[in-house]
Amino acid sequence: MNIEINYPPKLKAISIHAPHAYAICLGIKEAEYRSQPTNRRGWVLIHASQSKQSDDYFVDYGIDPTTVKRGAIIGAVKITSCVGSPENYVYRLANPIKFSRPIEGVKGKQAIFWGAKTDTEKTAFTLASEQIRGYLLNDQD
Repeated sequence: MNIEINYPPKLKAISIHAPHAYAICLGIKEAEYRSQPTNRRGWVLIHASQSKQSDDYFVDYGIDPTTVKRGAIIGAVKITSCVGSPENYVYRLANPIKFSRPIEGVKGKQAIFWGAKTDTEKTAFTLASEQIRGYLLNDQD
């Protein structure tokens, strides 16, 4: 697939264990807890990692684990604030979007926020940006 690369250069993604990633995109989870603060505000892509370490949480969130995609950008959310103290920061989240077409085949990163560096990642970020734009345009109607 040959697609014109076009996404905001400051757009980043965050890799999160699948149950929590889906809970965020569905609006069930309105905060993400991290050991590092962030000054980042605005849209961030949500990447559902391959890890199965937190799979017990699917039950808590009422999400059927057979319906999820791992190793995929599944949605986006806005970070509105970051509060907390050392080793315990809360990223407040708003305006969750669960993509109708998850962008599969994307490897996550250990860094809290990561950007598109490879051609595959640039294509994925472009496809994700298109879904965010579509959501925002439809939300204006």
